[in-house]
Amino acid sequence: MTPLRRRLAIAGGVLLALILVAVGVVAYFWNQATALPEWYTEGNIEQFEGEPQDEDGPRPPSRWIALDEQGNQLPEPEAELDPALEGMPRRYHDYAPTPAPAPRSRKPRTGPDVKRHEMRGFHRPVRGNPNPAIRASRAVYENGHLEIGLILDLERLPADKLKPRDLERYERAKRSFPGVMDRDVWVGVEDEPIRVGGYLALSPEAEVRVGKLTYSVDAAAKRVGMTAVELRMEVNRELRRLGFVDPEA
Repeated sequence: MTPLRRRLAIAGGVLLALILVAVGVVAYFWNQATALPEWYTEGNIEQFEGEPQDEDGPRPPSRWIALDEQGNQLPEPEAELDPALEGMPRRYHDYAPTPAPAPRSRKPRTGPDVKRHEMRGFHRPVRGNPNPAIRASRAVYENGHLEIGLILDLERLPADKLKPRDLERYERAKRSFPGVMDRDVWVGVEDEPIRVGGYLALSPEAEVRVGKLTYSVDAAAKRVGMTAVELRMEVNRELRRLGFVDPEA
């Protein structure tokens, strides 16, 4: 082999190696970004899909479930009845009187210690129709750490309700990564939240999760064209609306 052909062969081998490395990196992040949690792929998915509304009215709001060390659900301590509900049918006592109900006082819990709290299927609204793009939801609060997860079916996203800027971003993602429309995507938030008026709220150190990848609030906000403060405030309003009270209060 002549020196020129040898150099061409070496150059071709280097380019091929770089291409393979690039493909490997893309494949790695694709798998990471589209990874799904075990609670969705291996659990009883029905308990995370949320209950539909009752025939007689709106469904009860989602509440924290207390679990022991083995993951068994513990009975909820009896809540003190709001005097304003006196005389109302019992089935309405646990329904949210407002979109963001105030924390209710409870009697001290007895029995096994609480290991963690979970909230399942909270994506279904108390009133109205749920977002069809959200398939399941779960939140876990343990030792001061909060994890919120949503499973999204992006193909069912109501594009006609998106703002022009969001619609453009959505269409660009479809063109760039068409395969993502055929897969469920896991997104969420992880944080050591602060407490504001009895509700959980994101701290400046909160992280946004996409599959197994995590981003700071600053990085995530830039991707959606917002400031970190705007994104944090938006999430905090949603947490309050969904009734994310401090389960250990």
